[in-house]
Amino acid sequence: MGANAIHSEGEDEESRWNNTLLIINGSTVLFMQCGFALFEAGAVRAKNVTNILLKNFLDALIGMIVYWAVGYAFAFGNTVVPGSDGNYTYHPTNSFIGNNHFFLSGAENAAHYNISGYPERVIHLGSFYGEFFFNFVFAATATTITSGAIVERSQLSSYLIYSFFLTGFIQPVTVHWTWSTGFLLYPPSWFNLPENVYFRDYAGACSVHGVGGACALIACIFVGPRIGRFDANKKKYHIPGHSTPLTALGGFILIIGFLGMVMGHANNIELSAINIVLGGSASGLTAMFVKYSKPRLIFWWEHNIRPKFCPHKRVMARRASVFVRQSNAVRNKQMWSFLTLVDSTLCGMVALCAGCNIIETYGAFVIGVLAAFVYMGTEKLLHKFLIDDPLGSVATHLGGGLLGTLATPFFMVKKYSGLNGIFYWEGCPADIPSEDCPFYQWAWHIFGCTIMIAWTTFFCIILFGILWKLDLLRVDRDTEIRGIDIKVHGEPAYPEMAYGHGWDNDGEFSLQVMANDPEKNPFGANSETVKKLHGAASMKKDSMTQGGLIQMVLANHTKELKKLKSSLGNSGSDVEEDSKSLSGVENHAIVFEENST
Repeated sequence: MGANAIHSEGEDEESRWNNTLLIINGSTVLFMQCGFALFEAGAVRAKNVTNILLKNFLDALIGMIVYWAVGYAFAFGNTVVPGSDGNYTYHPTNSFIGNNHFFLSGAENAAHYNISGYPERVIHLGSFYGEFFFNFVFAATATTITSGAIVERSQLSSYLIYSFFLTGFIQPVTVHWTWSTGFLLYPPSWFNLPENVYFRDYAGACSVHGVGGACALIACIFVGPRIGRFDANKKKYHIPGHSTPLTALGGFILIIGFLGMVMGHANNIELSAINIVLGGSASGLTAMFVKYSKPRLIFWWEHNIRPKFCPHKRVMARRASVFVRQSNAVRNKQMWSFLTLVDSTLCGMVALCAGCNIIETYGAFVIGVLAAFVYMGTEKLLHKFLIDDPLGSVATHLGGGLLGTLATPFFMVKKYSGLNGIFYWEGCPADIPSEDCPFYQWAWHIFGCTIMIAWTTFFCIILFGILWKLDLLRVDRDTEIRGIDIKVHGEPAYPEMAYGHGWDNDGEFSLQVMANDPEKNPFGANSETVKKLHGAASMKKDSMTQGGLIQMVLANHTKELKKLKSSLGNSGSDVEEDSKSLSGVENHAIVFEENST
């Protein structure tokens, strides 16, 4: 079966199974929208959660309509014409863009043709409708990546505009080049390339993720950073998301979605599934350990290596007190970053989307390790140029996609791809034909990545430039500071009126019960102390205030001091002074509690 022939609607059992598996894998990829929604919702502040959830939901709905209308036609709508030799061929324009099946028209006339000059290079096992469903979920990904990069400050109207163009035109054309009958998958003869050389992007590392990352980069540049992200001195400030658990759950769902991406293309799926998870694992662990070790490595460089080359630094290095103090400070900076782990894991999986079906497992491991450094380096570069990407979309998708696509020609093996990679190349003696030279493959991948990024950048500059000029790109300053959810949607994700209950206490966990039951009260506080844990207003809501938490700690400390004083007798003057100082702190805590109430 030709790689991009128009498929007939088969009724045999094999066709039914192929379509069933394709729809299942497509549904798994569609489930990634849920992963993106949770991942992005957890990474933003609570005042903007409804906005990002709405956009992720619209990604699927708008993506379906736009891809049905024009997207699939541009990506896979090839026109078959009879050739001079009696066989069928594709219309010349199909080397660049599809031009058939708008609004899925012509499906009833789909039939098999003997397409000369188009050997099978991308497997399409599904029917006409099965292929549409599987590929539409990929098209929505580019919009999701872009919307996530400019969260908390972009207008909904601009989203509706750029989502149409990304899903309906920019991304489908790049997919046509690499998965349909485009010139990257089937290079024209005037390029004079060997037969086994063509663009290999198995699950869309560059044509899907790279394109989405490039769109996100242009959007971030035009929309600008969030208020408070950078100061006048270009210092970066961390703006935390409101829910790490949501981000974690979204990350797990995205990992499952990546498996649907590779299995749906039905080529060497066992090795593909192993490689993409292995690459993500290597990338995530590498980034996490590097993040943890970086302060210690810098400290080691400053105090052990640099003094050997800079004599004026030796005096500082020899001061034991300074060394110990700085060493403790470095130890406090060493953190096991969960967010770095998640983002870098996804970056490694994006990188393996390019060639997971044609490389060995150790190649996937090496690419995953490299992906960790690409992710961290890209993030550092973005911060240097004051580009604010809250979710790491550019580093994950653009950085990971380009790395995987450019690294595949080094690690590909002949038994899977028909051509050995650069690391397996045996040279070009007389008995080895030049067609086996892998540098042609690498050069073609460089050319393909350059063309796709240039195509995306060109149209995104025009698109986001117009939106910026018309003042449709960014929300006003007041809305950004106070939150988009209430101003734009009137539906906060966490309304205050939804919290609390109508009971007098929280059952066995309430502080009143703890005061009356010593076994449930580890602090030894009596009922009077418990009352201090609540203000007048908080008693009605049955919740603790910050001042109340301080009171609980002070109650426990006072109890221990009294025990110590009684055991020491009259010699416990120091203890008495400590007790008086604690009483002063307690008074301040009561004032703090009243103010907070």
